[in-house]
Amino acid sequence: MVKYRKSAVITEHLSEEAANSGVWIFVTIDMIIFLLLFVVFLTERSNDIPLFISSQLHLNVTIGFINTIILITSSWLVASSIQSFRKNVPHNGIRSLNLALFLGFLFLLFKLYEYTEKINSGASIIGNYFYLLYFTLTFLHMLHVIGGIVGLFIVRGNLIRSFDRKALQSIEVVGIYWHMVDLLWIILFPLLYLLR
Repeated sequence: MVKYRKSAVITEHLSEEAANSGVWIFVTIDMIIFLLLFVVFLTERSNDIPLFISSQLHLNVTIGFINTIILITSSWLVASSIQSFRKNVPHNGIRSLNLALFLGFLFLLFKLYEYTEKINSGASIIGNYFYLLYFTLTFLHMLHVIGGIVGLFIVRGNLIRSFDRKALQSIEVVGIYWHMVDLLWIILFPLLYLLR
């Protein structure tokens, strides 16, 4: 019986290590891919600075800034949620997760509004490398936000059903991913909206 318990504890520890290692490997690969895209953006920008600056002037900096605040706040809420679960205060953790999810959806609404605004103003990816890269980078990021929202929603459901060590581990793993999504936007916002 004692050997079985030790074996179960070791197996559980190894699965936690594998999950943490897995998310860090994914985050590292994802960041490298985005880094390469940032290099492409900066290279294309150096080839046609006037086009990039004139196109940037048509972006809605206010919405970009609001989305930055939204993601930083949602990232803080996810960290706060994790702390609440670690301190065994699950109702605070669920509340923080609910707010983080709301802000994730709000980010998407602002981004879709901005896309609509750009398309209606005649912004085209044809012949304009700035808009091609702007839509590519922000759309890829938006897909990451959607993935993060799905992950947070699933974890929230699991935590409501049963709060145990495995559920805590799952929110920590999704939290690492959500912080990466936040970090990517913190880089994207000045790169796309502010760099002159």
